[in-house]
Amino acid sequence: MKLTLMYFSPTHTTKKVVGAVGKVLFEKFLCHTEVVDLTPALAREREYVFGEDDVVVFGAPVYGGRVPPLLAPVLSKLQGNGARAVVLSVYGNRDYDDALLETADIFAEKGFLVCAAGAFIGEHSYSDKVGGGRPDRDDIVAAQSFGIIAAVKVKAGKPIAKPLRGNRPYKELGASMTAPKPAPALDAEKCTRCGRCVSVCPVNNIAADLTDRGACIACAACVKFCPQRAREFADEHIAAVREKLEKNCTVRRSPEFFV
Repeated sequence: MKLTLMYFSPTHTTKKVVGAVGKVLFEKFLCHTEVVDLTPALAREREYVFGEDDVVVFGAPVYGGRVPPLLAPVLSKLQGNGARAVVLSVYGNRDYDDALLETADIFAEKGFLVCAAGAFIGEHSYSDKVGGGRPDRDDIVAAQSFGIIAAVKVKAGKPIAKPLRGNRPYKELGASMTAPKPAPALDAEKCTRCGRCVSVCPVNNIAADLTDRGACIACAACVKFCPQRAREFADEHIAAVREKLEKNCTVRRSPEFFV
């Protein structure tokens, strides 16, 4: 048996949840473990093929209630061949809408036996006041508890019994979610040109001279990982969404499990 932890995680929130679930499965099965980080652009150009002896824990953040559009090409080329899967969605304390259902559907269509699914909360990309600091300690404990339940289903080779929350057809993604966005503004006085923003961008949007190449997906990696706090979202649309989120979506939400 081989365990693969696969995730797209620009700000490392999804990475933490997948890691917590995966750690439990590793301890249960003591099998060879591989990590596939789909955040770098080159990793999304590969094809990933699995077999009946494989277990995959997959996680992605929720973008507008859906699976991030830039993952479509790599997910379309997955080959499950009977591998067992645990799928996770991580959202910014608003709602995950159809993202978890869509993820489970994709994996089933690609030949995986989906044994468990979970929705977890991470700090929102637009605001540290919405899901701030999450996944926190309680979230990691919840992810580990979910991992214990998921391991039982994986070992038994049984599909999810509880209907997933979500709708088909999935929530329509508007132009604001699919079109490139203005990159977070750079404060030249704070910037030390360390290059951290260039290295963490999952779509290679920031050029060596720190200019915007026009492909930003507003993941906030360059904002959250800048050691000088020299970047921030200045786009009017994002500012309006952030204001709405901070007004309506600060009440703590809890993870949801489907097994």
